[in-house]
Amino acid sequence: MAHLDSHFKLSLIIAALFPLNAIAEQIKQSPMEVITISQTRTKTDVIDVDYATGSNTEVDLASWLSSVPGANINRNGPVSGIAQYRGLYGDRISTTVDGHGIVGAGPNAMDSPLSYATPLLVDSMTVYRGIAPVSAGINTLGGAIEVKMRKAQVHNQDKINIDGDVQVAYAPNNDGQTASAVFDISKGDWAALVYGNNQTGDDIESANNETVSPSYYDKVQSGLDLRFDNQSTELGLSYHYTDTQESGTPALPMDIGYVYSHRLSIDGSKDFNDITFNWLIGYLDADHEMDNFTHRDNANLDKYRSNHAIAQTYDFKFSIEKEIKDGMLTLGVDGIMSEHNSTITNPNNAMFRMDNFNDVEDERFGLFVEWQQQINQTNMQLGIRYKEASNDSGDVYTSMSMMPAMSMMPGMTMMPNMGMSMGALASDLMMEFNNSDKDVSDENIDIALTTSTELTDHVSLYVGLGLKNRAPSYQERYLWMPMESTGGLADGNTYIGDINLDSETAYQTDIGITYQSAKWMISPHIYYQKIDDYIQGTPLTMEDSSAQMLATMMGKENTLKFSNVEASLYGLDVNAYYHINDEFHLSAIASYVRGKRDDINDDLYRIAPLNAQVTLSYLADDFVTSLTLVGVAAQNDVSRTNKEQASAGYGLLNAEVQYYISNDLTMRLGVNNILDKQYQDHLGGYNRVQGSDIAVMDRLPKEGINSTIELTYHF
Repeated sequence: MAHLDSHFKLSLIIAALFPLNAIAEQIKQSPMEVITISQTRTKTDVIDVDYATGSNTEVDLASWLSSVPGANINRNGPVSGIAQYRGLYGDRISTTVDGHGIVGAGPNAMDSPLSYATPLLVDSMTVYRGIAPVSAGINTLGGAIEVKMRKAQVHNQDKINIDGDVQVAYAPNNDGQTASAVFDISKGDWAALVYGNNQTGDDIESANNETVSPSYYDKVQSGLDLRFDNQSTELGLSYHYTDTQESGTPALPMDIGYVYSHRLSIDGSKDFNDITFNWLIGYLDADHEMDNFTHRDNANLDKYRSNHAIAQTYDFKFSIEKEIKDGMLTLGVDGIMSEHNSTITNPNNAMFRMDNFNDVEDERFGLFVEWQQQINQTNMQLGIRYKEASNDSGDVYTSMSMMPAMSMMPGMTMMPNMGMSMGALASDLMMEFNNSDKDVSDENIDIALTTSTELTDHVSLYVGLGLKNRAPSYQERYLWMPMESTGGLADGNTYIGDINLDSETAYQTDIGITYQSAKWMISPHIYYQKIDDYIQGTPLTMEDSSAQMLATMMGKENTLKFSNVEASLYGLDVNAYYHINDEFHLSAIASYVRGKRDDINDDLYRIAPLNAQVTLSYLADDFVTSLTLVGVAAQNDVSRTNKEQASAGYGLLNAEVQYYISNDLTMRLGVNNILDKQYQDHLGGYNRVQGSDIAVMDRLPKEGINSTIELTYHF
């Protein structure tokens, strides 16, 4: 993609401010096309930073993805957004924060990776468009998202330099409040950054005055970054603390009681002539409690459940980059090692206990090499990664196995002629799991080849080919009792795992063409991928009779087993803009994806429908304003296996104004859903809460008209 002159770049940035219509730009000396969203805190930032911008006051950074062609959000709660890209989501997508893979404590992804980033502290979020490079992460089958946090800024000056930002925001629909501050102090080769962030909100209301309960949140984040930089050597030490208190997840069977996490990282780089050595080491300790009774109706004391989950994660990445003629060679090694425990209890019954997951080990390591080369008008990147995934689990226990024969918990029903008690069935499942060989490993190879060729002064062609693999998650392997601990699927079904699952293997193609002139740009991409051994829930068989009978006794109508099936995904996404004049700018994105089972006649679950955004922006000397039309089609291609419900289409109108009171003081006003449209997001999940304004298993409505006022002061 040809470079733009600075004035046109500025107009492009401003046009993308509201909403987050991120701009595709090509990484310097790389064939990879990326979508980058960055922070804009002051008028000076807008002029100097060549990126699109995101809101500083989002509770969950996943919301930024709504502006990226091909990307979307599986929303299970205000702080529990799961990234989706071209129909794939969860740990199929590599999501890193400052290069660290984030593994949450929750077995249902209530603390999803993007919830660990603080929006005001985020410098940028990058989404690789097309086939992600193998260096971007260990699991890049579904793409890669990289979040870069603000670091302490070393100015190499003898005098002390102090700067920072203070921000407050308010949203009346849910009484949402944000207060954040960042301070940066530097002298000579050293600098320190400290920050704090507090965000609270009540339940949201739909356009029909329905209260989505519980959808409140209470989140505190703080941390520091210490940094040394003398031009040739950089060293950094960072600490981040997240304290998420009671927060609702109405699409899941429980709500967040708390998530405490401590994240520590060490990073650095060293230049040796034409060689750069980069390293990082990280540690994350997360403690998570959730329950089904504190903020939702539960009249049956015997069915009270509290789940306490803890996870510890160690990760590292070392790489060497060497400049070669018209190119770059990168060698690297990385790894993520996590341990998980999840125990379910009943506060009304001290004897009740169930090991959801016990002493689970999930270790993933990789070696990669990437070669990048300019050959005439073609820029090429070829990457190969070898990776190994190892999993193991301790023995599990449930007090249900001690229940006397023919006894049942209140509310349970016995199937005719079943002949076995719940205790006996639970004991069978427990013993079968404990007697299994739970130590398994997978070895895989990832390959990614991407090229970008300038066909003319205005037209470039992108071609990507990939072979990507993903080893099963610990939930998919070790979910031994019919439950909903499924990494955030939120389909209302119970699942059991399969220790002997095979890795998924995707064969990927992506072709894009970009036309760019001084006035306008359009960049459509068409893609297809065939996934062998795709991991999907399938109906239980006769071999799973104990799980089926137990699930029936527990009142679960549809129990599935994680299985290897055949699948394919294909689609089209488009990024475009038109530079009307110096003041007015038109930009648009559109995305379509279809996901299908190839072994049976069915569609894949939770696939985003056809959607598009068109934004008209106006740039003045001291303010930027925009009007955005959002259109989402009905989604009727739904999974019968998951009993997924179809959803209706809708249209929204949003408006925003960013006014620069001075170079250092910015006020942002935004109004979403101006026409107060009642609608449901297909990816927003079903209501799992009894006694609320929404019927159980109806799709959750989104907010009615809602506004935000935000003030940011830079000093």
